Amino acid sequence: MSHLVNKTERKAIKVLANTLRFFDDTNLLFVTAEDALKAREAENILRGIIESNGYTAKYQKGKGTRVFKNKKTKYYENELF
Repeated sequence: MSHLVNKTERKAIKVLANTLRFFDDTNLLFVTAEDALKAREAENILRGIIESNGYTAKYQKGKGTRVFKNKKTKYYENELF
């Protein structure tokens, strides 16, 4: 049973980020178009969870998966100056 809280903790984000590296290898395998679509959907959902909590995930061979906190910018994206 899971514990539902207001904010997802970093450990949970790390577990989700660790699974993302396995999606990179699926494009080398023979899968049906429907299965490839569902796998891409699952990957996008996991990335969405990670990004909506303010993190990005990066995998490097030999170093593993690293999770970075997104830094807030001082300026708004739509400012003209």
